[in-house]
Amino acid sequence: MRLSAVSVRPILGAAVFAAGRLGAPGWSGVGASILAAAVALIIGPSIERGNLEQVHSLSSLTHSLEQLRDPKIGRASRSTLDGFVDSLPPMSAVPDFVASLQRRADEGAVQIDRIEYHMQPELGDAVRRYRLSFPAHVDYPHLRPWLEALMHDYPNLALDELSLRREIDGGEELDAHLTLSFLVREVK
Repeated sequence: MRLSAVSVRPILGAAVFAAGRLGAPGWSGVGASILAAAVALIIGPSIERGNLEQVHSLSSLTHSLEQLRDPKIGRASRSTLDGFVDSLPPMSAVPDFVASLQRRADEGAVQIDRIEYHMQPELGDAVRRYRLSFPAHVDYPHLRPWLEALMHDYPNLALDELSLRREIDGGEELDAHLTLSFLVREVK
């Protein structure tokens, strides 16, 4: 839905009226609403782009898997899928990745207290997905470059979940919760 200047005026007028009637708490609510809308407008497009890339990647993998099941096309698709699996780092790269994640967090002013790990097989047993889920304390100007650098340096890394929360006092620091997936190949 696209808002025009004509359709926004009544909304702003109602907000100003309500805020004026409620006093300081009303103005605080209007300010918080404006801040939330601004953050959504700034962060939303970059997250949406990342989501679209992940959906495209998943769609491509699903298509490859469907082709593998088709005996007529299976050979050609198998070589593509094998190429993808071979491009992934071996399972032995996981400890180095986790150490790099924590080192970069310290360098980038991102505080990570604990990380929960879960492993699940993908594509049969050829690929392992290591899901790392953790809370982080950071201000937004440090969070975004830290995530962008990780995603750039580790193409087998996916951002599965990102939630941000700011304390009521309106400080710079955010409470974030992230879930990352690190894909590796099973070495046999």
